[in-house]
Amino acid sequence: MLGVLLGGIAVLVGIQTAPPAAPVPVDSPAAPVPVPALPPVAPPAVCDCPEVRGGGGPSLVDAVERTRDAVVTLSGTDALGAGVLVDETGLVLTNYHVVAGQIRDPRQRVLGGVTDASAVAQPIRARFVDGRELPAELLVADRDRDIALLRLRPADSAERFAFATRGRSHELRVGETVFAVGNPLGLEHSVAQGIVAAIGRTGLLRSRQTPLLQIDAAINLGNSGGPIFNLRGQLVGITTATLERAQGIAFAIPIDHIAALLEALRAGHGTRSGQVGAEVAPYGELDDDARALGYQNGLRVSRVLPGRPADAAGLRKDDLIVEAQGQRFDSFGTGPEAQLRLANHFVATVRGLLPGEVLNLTVVRGKDRLSFNIPVAPAPPDQQVLIDADALLGLRLDESRREPIVKELRPDAPISRSRGRELLRNARVSEIAGIKVDSRDDLGPLLSELRQIGRFAAVQVGFVLSDGRALRVRDFPVSPD
Repeated sequence: MLGVLLGGIAVLVGIQTAPPAAPVPVDSPAAPVPVPALPPVAPPAVCDCPEVRGGGGPSLVDAVERTRDAVVTLSGTDALGAGVLVDETGLVLTNYHVVAGQIRDPRQRVLGGVTDASAVAQPIRARFVDGRELPAELLVADRDRDIALLRLRPADSAERFAFATRGRSHELRVGETVFAVGNPLGLEHSVAQGIVAAIGRTGLLRSRQTPLLQIDAAINLGNSGGPIFNLRGQLVGITTATLERAQGIAFAIPIDHIAALLEALRAGHGTRSGQVGAEVAPYGELDDDARALGYQNGLRVSRVLPGRPADAAGLRKDDLIVEAQGQRFDSFGTGPEAQLRLANHFVATVRGLLPGEVLNLTVVRGKDRLSFNIPVAPAPPDQQVLIDADALLGLRLDESRREPIVKELRPDAPISRSRGRELLRNARVSEIAGIKVDSRDDLGPLLSELRQIGRFAAVQVGFVLSDGRALRVRDFPVSPD
């Protein structure tokens, strides 16, 4: 079968002559992280907003007044930024990079359940708008998605705090008014108004598929970690980045994505890729029905796995996917290479979604155009091994084999440009960083550790070649996913 497993195998290009083997059990899945749950989304509220009312007025002033006590300035030896309280017990959301200077071991991608000072070099202080300061404890820090969760430590543990109500970032519309609160250049609790300039921007964080909101508010050094509110005073995002040499271009992590990340960590799925249980063919002609609807590119569904989210949502074999997350595929162009780029992009989009998030698809079925909202599930452990080998090492393993046998190299991976790369075809991975590997069961935990350490690095990888010879690559490149 020629296809791409959404969120599973990155690109399965080849003829499948036998059904895949039964899933390989993994005895040591990722442990849940003791992450406090965020409060539920705020109930719908009537908004006296210009967009609704059709006029000007004090709605921004009112929203700022309602939220000012929930915003704090964060400081430490190397920390300067902002945070926002998200529950009455003192949970504070901010960016990883705001507190990174306080973390003793920055190589770790995810820190979770920190209950003492062992992981933090210096204490973090949180200062309210009235000048009061409290120490803050680091609970969770995810480097790749640039999220950190703190808890305030008041003298009276029973103290309760004003906090921001949580909105629904997926309901934001381009052009909607929002405002940011932060400490630009040290000017604490400054407010900047803007609009949502775009939704679903990717390629900006270490986790390149993390979808971001683009806003045009004035964001500067010191705004990092601060909240983005809508005019209802609801938290819809956390400021994360700006573009150098640009004005009026800033980015925020949607609150829906943050909530999904924390829930995934709670469930032990924080290092799992997203999947929906379908395959798409990277090659194929667009039919006349799709062209009649104005589309120039698409991906044909080649298989829907029974019982998986795509099946439950009603996606069918031979459906033509023409949009994902509200974006058409026409810009990828036509031809085999363009189709392969599109397939890789689509798979990366699905893999980058967190369990509990939603994949929005538009498909053409015959003469009809249909919309699907498919909840994303975590990849099973046996598939996660295949995903990580592809994403981190550029090795596409044979999914029908229990042993980690290299079927092919990912064309854009650094190892594909190395001399002697042809020797790796049909080779068995025998060791990672000096640790023996006999099966995919052994390989999975090692790849998970490698993902924690980070990308753009190198690691020693050993192989047994198809002719029985041993090969050890001392500086095997770790590639970005």
